[in-house]
Amino acid sequence: MPDPLIVFGSGGHAKVVIEAVLTRTPDRQVVVLDDLHAEEARSVFGLKVLGGRGNLDASSRVIPAIGDNLARAELIGWLVDQGHLLETVVHPNALVAHSVSIGPGTFVSAGAIVIAETRIGAGSIINTGATVDHDCVIGEAVHIAPGVHLCGNVHIGARTLVGVGASIKPGISICSDVVIGAGSVVVRDIRDPGTFTGNPARQFR
Repeated sequence: MPDPLIVFGSGGHAKVVIEAVLTRTPDRQVVVLDDLHAEEARSVFGLKVLGGRGNLDASSRVIPAIGDNLARAELIGWLVDQGHLLETVVHPNALVAHSVSIGPGTFVSAGAIVIAETRIGAGSIINTGATVDHDCVIGEAVHIAPGVHLCGNVHIGARTLVGVGASIKPGISICSDVVIGAGSVVVRDIRDPGTFTGNPARQFR
């Protein structure tokens, strides 16, 4: 039997991750940790939150299950510095091509499609029903939200959020620390951090 998996987080995203883990490997032992555990007696799917970072041991395998990109990026940096192994979780109903490269600590949700030499950085989220076409490059701690469509050769910088149902045309580059609003259509490169919304997407001021 595989080593216990630490799911670090206890919010909605953690529920999705745990469900994916148990769908793929029903007998996998899952332990839930969260630095916010002291605020209340929390549990996820009947699994009690057993503490925070202080409860990790050196051999822990961890999937960072925090939806917020900045918080997840900070956690990943800490985990790597402490020598913990990051586990990647791919839902069995996702389609991920053999040529795709996925960084440690990444989560690919049900119904997602990722194909043809795409590269995904550590700790990213490819959420429910998102499609990522050929030769895309996705940075670390990125969140591709449900129903997003990335056309071929799209580059997404670290910690960027591409909101629900957004579409990005082929060959577009988006820098780090950008928020793309829900339903937006990106037709031009985005070179500066900020929030971009609409069709075509423009910076929100």
